[in-house]
Amino acid sequence: MMTELRCFLSGMRFDRKLAWSFIAFTMTVSGVVLGMCLFLATGASETSRQEKYAVVAGLLGQIVVHGTDTTIESAMEELGVDRSIVAVCAYSGGEATRLLYTYQSDAQGKACGPTLAELSKDDFLAVVSSEKYGSLNVVLHARNQVLSDFIKSIWWSAMLVMATSIVCAFGFASWLGKRLLMPIVSLLEVISSVRLNKEYQLRAPKFADDEFGQLCDDFNDMIAGVERREKEVLAARRELELRVCEVDVSNRELSGTLQRLKQTQEQLINTEKMASLGALVAGVAHEINTPIGVGVTAASTLVGTTESAMRRYKEGSLTQSALTLYWEQSLSASKMILGNLDRAASLIQSFKRVAVDQSNNEIRRFNLGEYLAEVMQSLSPQVGKAGLSYQLECEDELLIRSYPGALSQIVTNLVMNAISHAYPNGENGNLSLKVRASAAGEVALKFTDDGIGIPAEHLARVFDPFFTTKRGSGGSGLGLHIVYNLATQQLCGRIKIDSELGMGSSVSLFFPQDVGKVGFYE
Repeated sequence: MMTELRCFLSGMRFDRKLAWSFIAFTMTVSGVVLGMCLFLATGASETSRQEKYAVVAGLLGQIVVHGTDTTIESAMEELGVDRSIVAVCAYSGGEATRLLYTYQSDAQGKACGPTLAELSKDDFLAVVSSEKYGSLNVVLHARNQVLSDFIKSIWWSAMLVMATSIVCAFGFASWLGKRLLMPIVSLLEVISSVRLNKEYQLRAPKFADDEFGQLCDDFNDMIAGVERREKEVLAARRELELRVCEVDVSNRELSGTLQRLKQTQEQLINTEKMASLGALVAGVAHEINTPIGVGVTAASTLVGTTESAMRRYKEGSLTQSALTLYWEQSLSASKMILGNLDRAASLIQSFKRVAVDQSNNEIRRFNLGEYLAEVMQSLSPQVGKAGLSYQLECEDELLIRSYPGALSQIVTNLVMNAISHAYPNGENGNLSLKVRASAAGEVALKFTDDGIGIPAEHLARVFDPFFTTKRGSGGSGLGLHIVYNLATQQLCGRIKIDSELGMGSSVSLFFPQDVGKVGFYE
């Protein structure tokens, strides 16, 4: 029951609560006042009734003693007007009382007994001296209607007063509730508008300099701070959006620039590859020029000797010794022509394989030792021209399945880099290429030179793109970068370089024997 009452009160509006509180207070006060009035009125009525009935009983006793029957009857008729007197009984005095006279206003009321009995609280006794009876006892039997008559007399007045008090209390409570709630209702409307519509420019009206006014001032200060922070947040958001747009534009520009740089880098790498291939072509062409020139000279000599022998044969002057000399010269020239043509053919074949492999990115199975020998043979013109010599050490019948073009490009770049940087002043030197296979199915290729070495501050940057110490002498800075990319990406291997100033350099390359079995490289 208390829970339902608490829920009912919690859901009621404040002005209704205030009105019902005033009504309950008014009804309580009215009930207390009415009860006190009834209590006081009852006590006063009881006292006056006792005094009244004592006087009436005395007067009736005097009338009974001294009056006539007519007088007594007239007096009794007068008593009939007071409906609270039920009966009047007159008894003789003495020890043996007897009923002398009786009057009864209502046949159904209390009757007089033959003798004087014990009196109740509603009976009033008056003793009158009489010569005839000695003493006369007059008893009045009364009806206790004072309280009921009084309540009846004031009932409608009390109801009217209570109804008027309740109406006034309800009206005053409603007026007071609205008066008290007006600042709160106005504040709630502003709060609702701010919460729903984000109207931070609204302010709560101030009705008086009281607690509610202080509350409105504090709320207005708070909402002003919120409005200020909201403006700051909006400004920061706009600035952030502008910055994001600027960053997006910059990112697009950077992305385009990076794409162009990648394309340029790829073009430069391809150009570097073609340049190394062009240098290889120039060296091979220069190297082929000698055997072909010797062959052409020998062929010209053979032609001249043959023509001389034919002319002498036609003239009949060809002797046995001249014929023998011709045969010896023809055989020598033929051998010279054949040897030089074989040498040229070998150079051309090596160059052809290397050039085709460098321009082709296909995997195939090949003998690593034989292939590296062909690569080094195609590079022998540049090596010899630089005054260098080389040694190749490789296990026999070392078959691998990989990219021959990548390997030839790596070896070519290493040799050309050593010629350009390890021996800057044309010193004589030795290049070494050692290859071995491990039990784990990995090939170790080590290229060394005995040149001037690499400074320590440059050692960590030699594989970076466009890093070179001969920028003004034709260096592009892509040779070792191409080597690093081919070794780590295409051959799925790893590469490192070691060097000390004056002690030469060493490049170690490790790659799998079968690159097709490697899914990825980390």
